[in-house]
Amino acid sequence: MARKRKAGGGRRVKAPAPKGAGKGATSTVKARKAAPKAAKRVSMRGGAHGAAKPKARPAVPIPRKQAARSEIAAAEPALGDLARIGSMTTQVLDAASNGIIAVDANGKVAFANAAAGEILNRETVAMVGVNVERFFVLGAGHADAGQPLPLAAQIRSGPYYLDREAHLSRSDGESFEAVYAVAPFRTGREVVGWVITFRDVTKQRRADAEVRVAAAVFEHSPEGLIVADAKGRVTKCNPSYRRVTALDDADVIGQPLTAILNYGAQSADGMLPIVESGEDAQWEQWCKSKTGRRYAARISVSAIRDSRGVVQQYIAIVSDITQRKLDEEKIIYQANYDQLTGLPNRTLFMDRLTRRVLEGKRAKTSVGLMFIDLDGFKAINDTLGHDAGDLLLKSTARRLEKSVREADTVARLGGDEFTVIMPLIDNFEAAAIVAARIIKSLTEPFDLGGREGRVSASIGISLLPSQASSASQLLHNADVAMYYAKRQGKANYQLYQPELEESIQVQERVI
Repeated sequence: MARKRKAGGGRRVKAPAPKGAGKGATSTVKARKAAPKAAKRVSMRGGAHGAAKPKARPAVPIPRKQAARSEIAAAEPALGDLARIGSMTTQVLDAASNGIIAVDANGKVAFANAAAGEILNRETVAMVGVNVERFFVLGAGHADAGQPLPLAAQIRSGPYYLDREAHLSRSDGESFEAVYAVAPFRTGREVVGWVITFRDVTKQRRADAEVRVAAAVFEHSPEGLIVADAKGRVTKCNPSYRRVTALDDADVIGQPLTAILNYGAQSADGMLPIVESGEDAQWEQWCKSKTGRRYAARISVSAIRDSRGVVQQYIAIVSDITQRKLDEEKIIYQANYDQLTGLPNRTLFMDRLTRRVLEGKRAKTSVGLMFIDLDGFKAINDTLGHDAGDLLLKSTARRLEKSVREADTVARLGGDEFTVIMPLIDNFEAAAIVAARIIKSLTEPFDLGGREGRVSASIGISLLPSQASSASQLLHNADVAMYYAKRQGKANYQLYQPELEESIQVQERVI
């Protein structure tokens, strides 16, 4: 009887020969074993003798679990590569500054990168599986604030790959400006989802608005504006600057800033080295425009630097202050000059006399002073009128200016009294030459509006340091000498002498 297989074994067990078989049976068994071997040899030789090929032994079947384990083991390297690629893709998407959301065919979020969660102020994990429109809500200020952005329609019909703008709201209610685009995701030709990319452009929009405002201010500013690059070459100027200077872009663009600021200037040279050094500077100067118009300008130059302190640009502001300067000059003129004759008045006269005295003492040089009083002026003023008197005074001023030396100062103290400051006068004889020329000039008849007027002059002369040591003493002495000249018959000049003080009582003049 045959022996049973051991459980779980795959090995065959030899069956015993039947009783009574003897050696013949054993030979039969051996012949059976040898037959396949002979057939195998015939087959290997090729069947040239027409021998039939033996049937192949059937393959032993492999259990399913073992086959599955083998397939998994063979696929493990590929699966590892896919896992690494997936991890790298996620990291790349999370590193992007733009929000990226993948939407499946049902409009639900399949993936959201880190930037998407940050922009929308949401957890990306909680977004997965939720309808994408819940996260794109119109912000405050929009007509449909609080309503979802109609993404579903755009996902279905497009347009795709086109940037659109929207005023959206984050989860905490804060509004922001966004730019977004929708693109389909395909497997072959089949659309299996969509990708939404978006970014927060709130700061950019504000910056753009500031640039527009700055551009509008630049174009419409009443002040002249010039922009130059780091090398000091002008890159642009505004209409106000062109209006003030009568220069156009072709005259300015590409030129050195210092040359443009110095265009038609009378006194800018001292400031230009400061500008060239990159320091901020401000000054005022008189200039001439391209058309020859004289104008006053206040110029401010500032260097624009980066975070490292390196100069990137220069900004120059050119203000037309002509009217202000004219008003200031008028005030100064009125405070220091006689309104009728245009000569220095008592204030400016005393200032200049004091300066000349100090200079004379320091340099040990002489200073002379003439005190002139018109003879016969009161009669003309009374008989021909004040207009004729004013005309005579103005004509007297012009004749005095022509009679004195170039370095001398003619002033009107008031009424019909005039003075002449004579620096570097050598002696009385030199002063007498000037005095004689004045008297000769003033004794010529005056044309007073078609009527003739005649006057003469009494002149007192005082010298420093021989007769005085101060400006007030010099004026007093000249005044005393002038009164003495009047007593001598008018139309003459007299040099101050100390003994004149006894015979002439002169009221002290306010200095």
